[in-house]
Amino acid sequence: MDWQSAFGKVPSGIGMRCKAKGIPAVAIVGSMGEGAEAIYDYGIESILTTIQGAMPVEEAMERSMELYRGAALRTFRLLRAGMSLMVLKDSPNSSLIKGN
Repeated sequence: MDWQSAFGKVPSGIGMRCKAKGIPAVAIVGSMGEGAEAIYDYGIESILTTIQGAMPVEEAMERSMELYRGAALRTFRLLRAGMSLMVLKDSPNSSLIKGN
């Protein structure tokens, strides 16, 4: 994903539709290029990459299913952590989260 992704490509279309319905959207991509953050204006809340370190393109392609599954798992773990924070926010110990 790069700066061009915000201009008439699938991620921007999905982001705009989700935004219109109040649904947060996260993009899982192979890599992020310069200016990828422009997609945030189109309803994509966050961008997560499948590759965690330097890797030849050939290896990334061969392992694409494994890498996308790993990125999806990390995404759902992050969402679960966020949901847990929302539960804690409403608990008697909420001052810990609010910084009080």
